[in-house]
Amino acid sequence: MSTSSTPTQPEPFALPTFHTDVRTQAEELAARFADAHREIRLHPFEHGELYPELWTEFNDRGWSGLLFGSEHGGSEGGLLAYVVVMEALAARNLILWMPVLSASIGHAIARVGPDQVRERWLGALAAGQVFLALAVTEPDCGHNVFRSKTTVRRVDDRFVVNGLKAVTSGIDLAERVLVFGRAPAEEGAPPRFTTVLVDPNARGIERVELPMRWREGARQFQLTFSDVETPADELVGAEGQGLLALWPFTHIERLMTAALALGNASYCLSLALTRARERTIFGKQPIGAEQAIQHPLASLHARIEATRLLVYRAAQRFDAGADTMAVAGEANVAKVLTADLLFDAADHAMQTLGAKAWDEREGMIDLFLDARAARSAPISQELALNYIAQHVLGLPSHR
Repeated sequence: MSTSSTPTQPEPFALPTFHTDVRTQAEELAARFADAHREIRLHPFEHGELYPELWTEFNDRGWSGLLFGSEHGGSEGGLLAYVVVMEALAARNLILWMPVLSASIGHAIARVGPDQVRERWLGALAAGQVFLALAVTEPDCGHNVFRSKTTVRRVDDRFVVNGLKAVTSGIDLAERVLVFGRAPAEEGAPPRFTTVLVDPNARGIERVELPMRWREGARQFQLTFSDVETPADELVGAEGQGLLALWPFTHIERLMTAALALGNASYCLSLALTRARERTIFGKQPIGAEQAIQHPLASLHARIEATRLLVYRAAQRFDAGADTMAVAGEANVAKVLTADLLFDAADHAMQTLGAKAWDEREGMIDLFLDARAARSAPISQELALNYIAQHVLGLPSHR
């Protein structure tokens, strides 16, 4: 029986070389700024900008343009590359929420247009020169956009916005806010919706900052729109078809926030492991020798490794142009798994660190609260599970 040498094959499930290189760069950058993570978190609140040294290096590598085509100054690296970058930064507790939000909105603009909006905003987004915010949720309907009461109606060469939007992140840093509202429709006709970009400093906007301790490293606001005008050329997508603008946005947002949660879960685990190896309470062995400490941390490691494969695969399928419904299903699965994973990782890190975790200078309290917020935002676990049940599993809706 003859034998022959086995051809050399790439390692199964390994990232492509390009993405490995991007991850290495991101890990090196994150390591250099890791000790300043608390200062980086607080900088936008104290100075009205992202931490300039980190943000400059982020953009020098073209990472703000990963989702955009070269015709708009983008670097065309794709969603998987952006996921890898955000995960690596979050693994050092460096959370950049506004770039995630802006990239998600920018992708929607790239998909639905129109051309003048693409030309006006995509180049600036790709260069990291501007941020965009999103105003969708409302106090009485939450994430059920079909019950939105905010109105967006055309009057001659402009749109007029009226209504109340609940938790809106980063208005203080944003150049524009994408507002989702109800468009005029004939009585008895299905509801129609329109999305427009609005200057957050426009006349008629009342903003009230919500005392939420700056979750996710961004200020949170309630916005009241009273006859707020925006030019007709700030329309995103087509009039009355605002849902088509939100649809591509959600895929990016779900997977990017999953990357942040995945990286931050790794950060929590690393803190807990360091403490478990070093702290000795009884006898000669550190607390990590106790199975009550070991087993939860081992379980977290297993979940992180498995969930990372799902997130990477979903992002890679998105880049490959897979069916959008399939990608949406995986994006919601990723959101559910990573939000629960992060919460459990933060909880076990708090328990392992003991009293040290409650020292606000350590930043663990903020991380724990952010982890809890991840189960409610950008959408709740229940809504994501509803999507999976109805659109992946084919179960009926009670509505």
